[in-house]
Amino acid sequence: MSATADDDIRSDFLAEAGELIERVGSQLVELETHPDDRELLNDIFRAFHTVKGGAGFLGLTPLVELCHATEDVFNALRSGRRAVDPTLLDAVFKSLDHVQIMMAAVTQDTPPPSAPKSLVQLLRELAKGEATPSAAAAPVTAAAAAAPAAAADPNLITDDEFEALLDQLHGKPQAPAAAAPASAAPPEVEKSPQPPAAEPARAVASAPREAEASVRVDTHRLDKLMNLVGELVLARNRLKALRGTQGGEALTHAISELDFITRGLQGAVMQIRMQPIRKVFSRFPKLARDVARGLGKQVEVEMSGEDTDLDKNLVEALADPLVHMVRNSVDHGIEMPEERLRRGKPAAGHLSLSAQQEGDHILIVVSDDGAGMDADRIRSKAIEKGLIDRTAAMQMSPEECLQLVCLPGFSTKEQVSDLSGRGVGMDVVMSRIRGLNGSVQIESRLGQGSRIRIRVPLTLAILPALVVQCDARCFALPLAAVSDVFQLDQRNVQKLDRWDVVLTRRDTLRLIPLDPWLEPMTPDTPLRHVVVAQVGDERYGFVVREVRGREEIVIKPLGASLRGLAGIAGATVMPDGRVALILDFPGLVETWKRSLGVARG
Repeated sequence: MSATADDDIRSDFLAEAGELIERVGSQLVELETHPDDRELLNDIFRAFHTVKGGAGFLGLTPLVELCHATEDVFNALRSGRRAVDPTLLDAVFKSLDHVQIMMAAVTQDTPPPSAPKSLVQLLRELAKGEATPSAAAAPVTAAAAAAPAAAADPNLITDDEFEALLDQLHGKPQAPAAAAPASAAPPEVEKSPQPPAAEPARAVASAPREAEASVRVDTHRLDKLMNLVGELVLARNRLKALRGTQGGEALTHAISELDFITRGLQGAVMQIRMQPIRKVFSRFPKLARDVARGLGKQVEVEMSGEDTDLDKNLVEALADPLVHMVRNSVDHGIEMPEERLRRGKPAAGHLSLSAQQEGDHILIVVSDDGAGMDADRIRSKAIEKGLIDRTAAMQMSPEECLQLVCLPGFSTKEQVSDLSGRGVGMDVVMSRIRGLNGSVQIESRLGQGSRIRIRVPLTLAILPALVVQCDARCFALPLAAVSDVFQLDQRNVQKLDRWDVVLTRRDTLRLIPLDPWLEPMTPDTPLRHVVVAQVGDERYGFVVREVRGREEIVIKPLGASLRGLAGIAGATVMPDGRVALILDFPGLVETWKRSLGVARG
């Protein structure tokens, strides 16, 4: 077999096995509360069995040995020779951790390290039953490792079948005996009320049809395709701009057709890039459990909206911020069991993660029923650490004080630990989410829990924007946050706590000029417009010379000289060929506050 074929098979194995192992983490957490769920036992057994088969085909002996020992444990659970208990679950969780370490090594093209002998021996002891000897006595080879499981349930996929399936996926002839076990099943298995292995047998039979209906595409190719679509969108925008000046009925009709086709192609490519947020959420039940056990706490994790789709780049980019939030909720939020019982709460804390689509954005909510945040204590800590001016801090509402936890260097933890206390948690979350053109809103009630709401765009490639002009320059404002646009009557502008404000029907609107080179506003100032945008839980008015209209823009990365500047999220090319900066509302607000001396950090 050629080296290229080997690489392809290894890539397929890592992709499929990685999804199985990620799912196993949340399934094991569920098994703690539902130890008699036979379907869960079957699913986890099949996952380790499948990973073992692929590892055996690739000659990854340490991975085969560990999966085989873990598989035997679940074989004993399925047969009723053992029951789920804390010792068994702890051993299986450790096994899962080492499987992930081994697969990470394979991804880096290095030999997988062996699991600790003590862990493998413990798994073998746990797998021993009264009726049959330990399955670990058999030699650890890819073929022999499948024998005990196959003997217990002849309908399970064997390693030969797994190899045949890989051959089918790569266009090689199918072995004639690949589906034999399905027809060789004894009558007793068919009569059983719970035949867990019938589904895998059918999966082998239907695999060729599924392979023909789908194809695995390298993500770099998808990125390249999306970039080309972006360039096509820019070219379409230029043609639409020319339509009014160099029109003609035939040209207008052709541009309209191009516009229609471009929109369809853009939507189709974006749909291909979409992935369910389950890929991120699936790791959190195990993560929360591990953190809680290390702290002597108890936590239950509830997830909803796992099928919500968003851009694959966002799925990857959201992983680290959400890990910070889950750790913070368990470490800072959830109380110790004794404390919760004293407060009339269940001993186990409740952590919830949800996702849903709202227009062209995704809303992700992380909430817990823990101790909540003390706004006054947060205010005092921010002043003590010099992160905010005392006068400004005392004027802040409790809701505004909660947002101070996102300032760089903020932490209320008195002692540094492996989990927190270094002042890098929510600061990292805020910077990462802003880098995704998103926003973070913190809500909390002391003694009742906290809720963090994250809003991010569906895609990082193409963005609906409001194009505005400030003096001779054009800027693009993310349209999702814009709620209103109106002409500014200078006579209605007043001063309030260093801010220029204007009274509207809803509230007192704080004004932020987008062009710092505009002359001071006077009654003789030329006509200006105000773009009203929601930033966190407040509305602000951004003063501009002119509003040019809505445009679909293609986001381009910033150069090194502009990267990281507050208030600037990217750049785009306008239909006339000029470059326009894409502005970031939260960054603009923070920058203007610092210029007024309202806050610093």
